[in-house]
Amino acid sequence: MKILYSPQRCDDVIEYVFENDIIHATHNGQTDTFDFSQMPDGEATSIETTLPVNPILSARRVDGVLEVVLLKWIGPDASEEERFPKWQEV
Repeated sequence: MKILYSPQRCDDVIEYVFENDIIHATHNGQTDTFDFSQMPDGEATSIETTLPVNPILSARRVDGVLEVVLLKWIGPDASEEERFPKWQEV
């Protein structure tokens, strides 16, 4: 799976745990699980969550590789890497 964090200024935190094509997102002690393991090639059109804000901004599978853009809150002193992230393989 490839991920790209989309930075947004906020003092809150969302934590992610990755297991193959499954993402666990935790916000304020509440966790939601997003299972993309059965997703075919193409774009996800509707991603629902139980969290107050949806941490999955987009998801698509291209030639069998899952690519997900995730919400990433950053603080006022965020590093250059946090402010301008690059795609990562997890």
